[in-house]
Amino acid sequence: MHAWMRFWLGESCRLCSAGLLPMESGVCTGCLGVLPFAWMRNSLPVAVNEKQQINMPIRSWLLFSEHNAVRTLIHRIKYQSDAHLAFDLGCAMAKDFRSDASMVWPDVWIPVPLHAKRRRQRGYNQSEMLAKGLATVGGGSIDTHSLIRHLHSESQTKKSRKGRAENVQQAFLCTRSKPPEMPLKIALVDDVITTGSTLKSCCMALNCSGFTQVEAWTLACSGWLD
Repeated sequence: MHAWMRFWLGESCRLCSAGLLPMESGVCTGCLGVLPFAWMRNSLPVAVNEKQQINMPIRSWLLFSEHNAVRTLIHRIKYQSDAHLAFDLGCAMAKDFRSDASMVWPDVWIPVPLHAKRRRQRGYNQSEMLAKGLATVGGGSIDTHSLIRHLHSESQTKKSRKGRAENVQQAFLCTRSKPPEMPLKIALVDDVITTGSTLKSCCMALNCSGFTQVEAWTLACSGWLD
């Protein structure tokens, strides 16, 4: 929706409920400025087979905890049907990271897929909306077909580290192979990274199909990865 249209319709900040100005989207400038930023750049070790381990670069924008405003935003996106907020935050995240002069932007954004059953229940994939926001600012294409979730698993929310890993093991499948002449840089997109189990499983599926330049972008991280 055009910024001025959203202004005249009286869209409000998802955190403080103040009216948004024409150039604000989703969250007002005041609330955005006091969010707990992580700006995390880390790497996640991924055992792609018995003999090979790679380190997948990770970028996370915000710091998630059970008692902060980031949790409120994530819950609105996932459980209150606020798909457009995910798009707005994807745009804001990309604009913030764009200040990094050394940034090499991905060629393709691949949102972590939901199983078809969960997507029907929610009505959209929040990671896909984040990816659309990232691509709008950072460029690149969005691929929602090459990676699928072919196993329906339980929610990760209340599971232990071991339980999360077991829950998503072999849950994802890459449906195509990378043409050898195309050195594509791929960015997986997800809302929150906690233990990294979901992203590891996605990376393994892509790597097995020849996609070796894989990194991950998440809206938020829950603590520091170890």
